[in-house]
Amino acid sequence: MSGFRTIIPMEAFDGGLNNKYEPIILEHNESPDCLNVVFDDLGGVQTRQGYTVLNTAAIGSNPCDGLYTANWNNGNQSMLAWFGTDMYVLSGTTFQTVPSAEGVYVTGTAKNAVMYQNVVFIGDGNDPAYKYDEEVFTRHGIEQASQVADGGTRTSAGTLAGDYNYAVAFVNTQVVAGDISTGSVTIVASAAGESVLLSGIPVPPQSYGVDAKWLYRTIEGSGVSGAYYFVSTLPVSATTYTDSIASSALGVEAANDQGKPPPYEFCITHQERLFCNSSQDPQYLWYSDLGNPFVFTSTNFILIADGDGEKITGLGVQGNSVIVFKENSVWVIYMPGTDDTQWVRVKSNAKYGCASHRSILEYEQQLMYLGQQNRKITGWYAFLGNTTEPDVTALRVTTMFGDAKSDRIEPDVFLFQNAYKDKVAGLIFDNKLWYSVTYGSGQTTNNRIYQFDFVRRSKSRKLGSWVPFTGIEANAFTVYEGEIYFGTSQDDGFVHMANDGTYTDNGSAIDSYYETKEFDGGEKWRHFEKDFRQGEFTVATLGDWLMQVSWILDSDKGVGNAQTIDLNPGGSLWGSMVWGSDTWGGGQNRIDARIDLYGAGKRIAFKFSNLNTAGSGFKVARGNCYYNRRGLR
Repeated sequence: MSGFRTIIPMEAFDGGLNNKYEPIILEHNESPDCLNVVFDDLGGVQTRQGYTVLNTAAIGSNPCDGLYTANWNNGNQSMLAWFGTDMYVLSGTTFQTVPSAEGVYVTGTAKNAVMYQNVVFIGDGNDPAYKYDEEVFTRHGIEQASQVADGGTRTSAGTLAGDYNYAVAFVNTQVVAGDISTGSVTIVASAAGESVLLSGIPVPPQSYGVDAKWLYRTIEGSGVSGAYYFVSTLPVSATTYTDSIASSALGVEAANDQGKPPPYEFCITHQERLFCNSSQDPQYLWYSDLGNPFVFTSTNFILIADGDGEKITGLGVQGNSVIVFKENSVWVIYMPGTDDTQWVRVKSNAKYGCASHRSILEYEQQLMYLGQQNRKITGWYAFLGNTTEPDVTALRVTTMFGDAKSDRIEPDVFLFQNAYKDKVAGLIFDNKLWYSVTYGSGQTTNNRIYQFDFVRRSKSRKLGSWVPFTGIEANAFTVYEGEIYFGTSQDDGFVHMANDGTYTDNGSAIDSYYETKEFDGGEKWRHFEKDFRQGEFTVATLGDWLMQVSWILDSDKGVGNAQTIDLNPGGSLWGSMVWGSDTWGGGQNRIDARIDLYGAGKRIAFKFSNLNTAGSGFKVARGNCYYNRRGLR
């Protein structure tokens, strides 16, 4: 039967990287080696798009410690960036320092932000945390004054008679008051009736975010430990006040336990509360009062531990539960309602903890995260389940677990630098998860992207495909005005727009290639020798440049043989052609390009490449390989 012409069809290339298993046994659409490519809905593979610098002037010589887009109630968007010790807001193509946000941060610490009630809350593990409302940048919590006044005198013509104690509380721009001052002042008025003139009322620093001061007073004779009632609202700048209000005319009693949030690294919002970790008490989950993100009552915490000594490393939300990631475990705070007395804390069946809060991404009712065990990176996992309602009798969640998602790229995962795992950052954009990691021995900054295309499906029905990107060095991501941006991990002070429609990384070439699995003709013809004759590939005519197709026989260690394909679409468009020298026509969007193969073997693999050339890319939709079958060897 020698000489029988046989076809090896290559119907799709969208299985992504699989470098854990031998190229011979991969699925037909998987690749043992690919770089800087993406996939389309028909299974084609193509060069990824490049990026362009956003800000025309560098923000000092610092890496980007955080990037966040605030969507304000008025319809505006603000891109916020953290470089060095300052916070910046984008204006056109320039980042401007946010007033009062200068010199308040520590360079090199990750800045994590969340938005609630039209306010951005920012944590980095240092005390205090801060907030921003598009106009002012101030402390997250409401500070407590140490004194109400440095003195007071009696004046004639008033209604007061007896001993009175005064205190003051600071009020933020959202009209929420903190605790009354730790110190008070006692004034004794005569029995005949007088007024009290308080002086030296404190003026708080601008960073406290105080919009007003509320003055409080006790009822005569109740002493320092008596209840304090509202007297008057004072301007922030006021240092004196004359009081002649009868006790019967006083307002409501002062609130107490108006605590500040702990110094937190990361924060999320759920069921009208903020939830955060504590850099001081790393096993405690703290939460704000209901509907009040500025006050954390002293009892608003949950100890997430069973004596394991693990610190909280990340937070997420799934269904009606807050998911608490720790170093070696994942916990669920089941919340049937907003009443915190009904919440249930249970440990999930997930076998791996979380390496970085910024790696936690929600997609298709799952939480993807970079996992770790014994503080060493193990891969990506999707925390998922049909329900979050626990068996409260057994105090467990049997239907929620961590599903491994990166076993096919395990050799790469083991090259992630464990010392910099907390720098791993991720974002979801256009049905793809983008993760930036520190890859390779001796590397100290994020230097590689791993993109997970979760809508791809292999023939085994396994969802998702992974592809590594080089050339993109990112510390943080955000989506702004519908485009994806990243802040640099290098000391150059820049933010870039990715997916910019070009095939260059800010002018540099993109090294883009894709290798197919080794095709052997299927189980029936696997052990037969073959004369490979021709390859045919449907390629997009992207521009006036070349792509290369190489082929390798029988797992040869060399580079194989290669031919180029001209991707010039041909033809000329109206208004651009030159009559008499150009050919009239619009050209072709794609062509079926044939290459002549030579050589004999049992297996063949192909490699598509843009020749690592700036401004050049390739797109291959499908292919066929033709061979003549020889005898059994």
